[in-house]
Amino acid sequence: MDNQKTIKQITAQLVKSNASENLVWEVSVTNSRRKKHYCKTARKALSLLFILKKDTGLTIENDSIRHLKAILAKRRAAQEAQQ
Repeated sequence: MDNQKTIKQITAQLVKSNASENLVWEVSVTNSRRKKHYCKTARKALSLLFILKKDTGLTIENDSIRHLKAILAKRRAAQEAQQ
């Protein structure tokens, strides 16, 4: 388990914004001092994950991808139900 903590991966998680009470997506590299990126939507966070993967060559945490894709699928299904 200690080995997983030392591996650098790109992650996305929901965090509370300092500017408001809203939740935003924080996209960052684990165990790194790189700047954290913040996105207002799950779609932008997912895009940023893949951009960072291309730029850094690091892997993306599987839970982050699954969580973002599940949220996008729920929103897509809700939009289709409204139409």
